[in-house]
Amino acid sequence: MIHHGNPSARLREVFSRIQAERMADVPLLNPALTVETVGFRLWQDSWLGVLITPWSMNLLALAGVTPFAPLGAHAVDSLTLPDGAVDFHGAFEPALGHYRQASLFSPMWQFAHQDAARATAEEVMNLLFPAAPAPDLSRRRLFGLRA
Repeated sequence: MIHHGNPSARLREVFSRIQAERMADVPLLNPALTVETVGFRLWQDSWLGVLITPWSMNLLALAGVTPFAPLGAHAVDSLTLPDGAVDFHGAFEPALGHYRQASLFSPMWQFAHQDAARATAEEVMNLLFPAAPAPDLSRRRLFGLRA
């Protein structure tokens, strides 16, 4: 399945339903956390970002241009990001199609509250997609003079 726009809202909907229907009685849920998406952006032909749930935090890649093919049980799909390659495993949800995930945390007991989980997810995205340094526009630099 191709996601033509940012899949954040769809991910929150699908995983909130999974929490309510499939995960409701699972004892590893952190009750201080809710489903949230952080930092989704289009990278090359995939949507990448972090999905926080009460049971795990994963870096996800969803198809933005070309659908993902299914991956075997132990197969890995490596994506090269600005800060290096990340190995993803295949996953499937009928409402999302085939996607890729890389586990960051599971279970989620080390997070006392949602703000802590969100800050960690934001830092993951900042590390994977570092901001470009601002150009040096000083007069000395522009005219080739040494500082």
